[in-house]
Amino acid sequence: MSEPAHTPGTDDVEDVASGRPRLSRRGWVLSILGVAALTAVAAWFGLSQANQPVRWQDVGFAIDSPTQAEITFDVHLYTDEPAVCQVRALSTSYAEVGVAEVTVDPAEGTSQRITLPITTVEEATSAQVNYCEVAQ
Repeated sequence: MSEPAHTPGTDDVEDVASGRPRLSRRGWVLSILGVAALTAVAAWFGLSQANQPVRWQDVGFAIDSPTQAEITFDVHLYTDEPAVCQVRALSTSYAEVGVAEVTVDPAEGTSQRITLPITTVEEATSAQVNYCEVAQ
C-alpha cells in the first residue's frame, strides 16, 4: 500500500507565500536581547560623550606655505573653566610636523570658532585638533 500524497495545509501555503522562515521562540528571545544590548551600548556611549566638559569639531585647514599651516575649528564649552586645545599639522606620512596650543576663555562664549596658525618644520598636508581639555 502506498502512502497518500501530501496535500498542503494552510500553514504550508502561508510559509511558501511569505518566502521566509518564521522565527522560533528562541530566535525572538535572542533578537530582543540583541536589540536591548545594542540600545544599552548606544545609550552608554551617548551619555559618556555628553559628560565631556569640552568638545570640538574640525572645520577646515589651509596650507599657507612650506612652514605655515592654519586650522579652523569649533569649540563647545560645558564648564566655566578655560580650556586648552592642542592642534597639529601632519605630513603626507602622517608625521607630526607642527604643533600649537590655544587657551579658550569661556567668557568669550560657550561656542567659539577659532582659526589658529601652526608653524611647521616641513610642508604639512593636513591639520587637525589633537585634543581639548579643561586647563589645569
